Formats: sequence, structure tokens, C-alpha cells
Amino acid sequence: MKIIGIGDSVIDAYLHQKKLYPGGNSVNVPVLAKRFGAEQAAYIGVLGNDAPGRHFLKALHSEGVDSSHVRVVEGITAQNLIQLDESGDRHFVGNNGREVAQYRVRLALTAQDIHYIENYTLAHTSVHSFIDDLLPAIARRTDISMDFSDGYNLQNIAKLCPLLRFAFFSGGSKSEQEVHDLAAYALECGARTVVVTRGIKGSYLLESGRSHTQSSVKTQVVDALGAGDSFIAAFLTYYMDNKGDMGSAALAASKYAAKCCGHYGAFGNAMELPLI
Repeated sequence: MKIIGIGDSVIDAYLHQKKLYPGGNSVNVPVLAKRFGAEQAAYIGVLGNDAPGRHFLKALHSEGVDSSHVRVVEGITAQNLIQLDESGDRHFVGNNGREVAQYRVRLALTAQDIHYIENYTLAHTSVHSFIDDLLPAIARRTDISMDFSDGYNLQNIAKLCPLLRFAFFSGGSKSEQEVHDLAAYALECGARTVVVTRGIKGSYLLESGRSHTQSSVKTQVVDALGAGDSFIAAFLTYYMDNKGDMGSAALAASKYAAKCCGHYGAFGNAMELPLI
């Protein structure tokens, strides 16, 4: 599989460590997919030209992810401020404001970007990337995977799912019936493969004519940030490389997510820096 992430990039600032970790769903998924075995990975998005932004680019390079189409602009890179509780679960407690590169410069795609995207099997983005208007052009060139996380409602599911090959949702707080209803609705709206992750409750997967329930894999949690992104990365890579083997892909994804809970940050690459 060849995967390109398009959209959100952010620095995760761990207050208790005074360390910064590159992150953002649209970045994490291609990075983690490359680690899992994807043939190629790339990212298109916006970063500031400050020290964290420069470190971010170096991290992508060290992971073998092509960043040649990243926009580096004057300004500071967005940060999410994070604290971890005793169980390793992360809590977002703020950010460094709206005067950051990712808010000041809106991502648009050039003709060169579109031509570049055509080289990839799959484009992955998130609902928090706010690139809904770009999706029709992308969908005409390659398949799209989107992580709705918990930012979904009936309206944006109906709008976006007709464009999607894969739709991922977070449903940890939902009942089993609510999860099944959500997946069925997304499938009815047009997504071809729907995955609802449920944390320690596992995941539910639905396609036309078949479904699969996957248990989570027990692990010692150091940091749960990025667990969902690692699940997505492994699932997409395994599924695309193994002709749609949904059950085996879900199992591989659960194991990979558990493994990624054993280190800090979505994919490590920490930088020490005084926090804003």
C-alpha cells in the first residue's frame, strides 16, 4: 500500500514531561503505516517555521515519510497541551491559541499536489482537518479514508461518506446497538468499509454482506495517545495488502494499537522545549 495523509498536523505538548511530540491524525496514520510495512507514505499539510515545526519535518524525514509537499509558513506551529492520568490515558487541557500557522494558512491543493496524490493507493484525512471541500477532487484520483473520531453527526456522515472508501469512528461511550446503528448508517450513506473503535471494548467492522467484532488486546499502557491512529494505520495497510481480509486486518490492528501504547507520543520523536 502507498498512503498519503492530508490535513491536520499538531505538536502534542506533554506538560508533565516538558516534551513535544509530532502528531495529528493525518500525520500519525501514514507514519505508523510506514512503520507497519506500507510501501510508501507521505504527508501534505501546514507547519510553522519555528523550532517545533522544523523538528516536525526532521521527524517525518527520519520515519521515511515524504514531506516534499508540506507548506512551511511564517509563524508558530499549533500545539495541543496534554496531561496523562495514572492509567496512561491522555487529557487535552488546552492549546497555544489560534494565532498559529495551521489557522492562519488554509490548506489548498495545487495541480501539482493533485498529480502527486494520484501516485498513492489511499489518501487518509480526518474530520478535524477541515478539508471537506477538497475531498471531491481527491476522491476522483484515489480512494479516501477518513477518521471521524468523535466529531460526527448525522449531517456530516451523510455528506462525507459517499466520498469515502473507509470511514472510522470512535464509539467507546456507545452501546453495542448504537455502534451497530452508527456503522449501518455510514454504510448506507456510501462508505464501503466502516470501522467503529471502542477502546478496551474492541472494535466493530461492517461492509456490505459481512461484519466482524474484534476484541482489544490487553497491554501495559504507558500512553494511550495514538492508539486509535495506530489501529487505523495497521488496519489499512493489512487490509489493502491482503485483498480485503477484514478479520485478520482487525486483529493485526488491535495488536499494533496495543504495542503503540507502550511508548510516549503517537510515534515518539520527542523534542525538549520550554512550553508556551
